[in-house]
Amino acid sequence: MAVVHFSTDQRQHTGGTSEVTIDAANVRDLVRQLAELYPSLNAHLVETSSTAVAIDGEIIPDPWLEALTPTSEVHLVRPLAGG
Repeated sequence: MAVVHFSTDQRQHTGGTSEVTIDAANVRDLVRQLAELYPSLNAHLVETSSTAVAIDGEIIPDPWLEALTPTSEVHLVRPLAGG
């Protein structure tokens, strides 16, 4: 079961939960399950469509079909703004 870690700003959409364990075969399934658990988080991710997915510390360029293992650690990373 993959562990999904939520950033501080994402926690406002998860009721303060900092991480959750999800049994998902790939990132698409994981995001679908997160949308069911946290509809507000799903809307937030849609609004920030440039959110990146990091699995086990590596940002995955095209993550939707990326397989997850029982020990995967997933972070949904908002892009950094700067100038």
